[in-house]
Amino acid sequence: MLLTGFTIAHYLLDKGYLSSESILDGRFTAHLASSRNTNYLINRDADKGSLFVKQVQAWDQEKIETLRTEATCYWLAENEAEYAQLRKFLPPYLAFDSQNHILITEAVQGAISLNDFYLQQRSFPLQLATRQAELLGSFHKTIARSVQEAPSFRLFRKQEPVVFLWSSSGFPAYSGQQSQAERQMVQLITKNEDYMTRLSAVREKWQATSLIHGDIKPANFLINQDALSTGRYDLRLIDWETADIGDPCWDVAAIFQSYLFYWIYYEPLQGQSAQNPYASYGFSLETMQPSMRQFWQTYIRLMDWTAEEADTNLSKIVGYCALKLIHTCYETIQQASAMPLHSARLLQLSLNMLRSPDEAIWSVLGIPNAVRL
Repeated sequence: MLLTGFTIAHYLLDKGYLSSESILDGRFTAHLASSRNTNYLINRDADKGSLFVKQVQAWDQEKIETLRTEATCYWLAENEAEYAQLRKFLPPYLAFDSQNHILITEAVQGAISLNDFYLQQRSFPLQLATRQAELLGSFHKTIARSVQEAPSFRLFRKQEPVVFLWSSSGFPAYSGQQSQAERQMVQLITKNEDYMTRLSAVREKWQATSLIHGDIKPANFLINQDALSTGRYDLRLIDWETADIGDPCWDVAAIFQSYLFYWIYYEPLQGQSAQNPYASYGFSLETMQPSMRQFWQTYIRLMDWTAEEADTNLSKIVGYCALKLIHTCYETIQQASAMPLHSARLLQLSLNMLRSPDEAIWSVLGIPNAVRL
């Protein structure tokens, strides 16, 4: 069955997640918040008992598999001791209906996305960076190859990120319909032999050793809205559809890339009227670098890396950042008639980081040699 505004109450009542009284007294609400899937927030404004219900929009096999992948991550956190630490960073899991492709979790009360938090608070607290490192460290455990063949891991496809496939194939078919801006982006990359050579070198460093989220970005973190005033940072990570067995450095690179996105994308342009309400303020690197250092120092301590491993992985992460900036550039130019200046700067930063990784580590990420190890 496909859930609708008419059927979802009956479905949840039948499964025991709603009482008939909660429907008859008029308090029941269902807010549609769909993206790739059909998502419902049930009783969103209630003090307790709110639910998040996700179902694939159509019986598309790929979407069915990605939702099953997400459900598997919740299952691992609930049932495997190795991932027990991850459980506190997820919305509480309730059920997965494999026949109807429906995932049910509790909704996180009083939470907003980390993207909204950054834009509203214009702050990058060190405690938040610490929680991000703790979150990633809770599931970035090296998985033995023999364990990867266990039933709970067979659903993972062990694929490289899509931007790896784009760059390895010379970007000929990374999108079905290319806009003028997309064609410009592809030409800027593929006509630059140095750029293509360096991207190839980065791809060769991929090592699939652990569970990774695969789509780390501020929009996929939830945080309590009163974090700054209370000093309590309740951080949750959602949307595990692209989770896989992969290189943990890819998720780490996504954390750094998120900061760089705010720096570049919200930088006011000379003579440009601020259509975006946040654009006139900008985000300086100096404001964000202490948070990036805090994240890195906490993460390498939790991963128990040797000094040599930390140094090698940081260099790899800079390369992965460059690839993720290409992906972000692509996402910012959808349907654009020409490449916006901010998008072009994302691409330029990507190339600069590939050409001078050591300089990027201390001048962009703000991690001096003294704290790299």
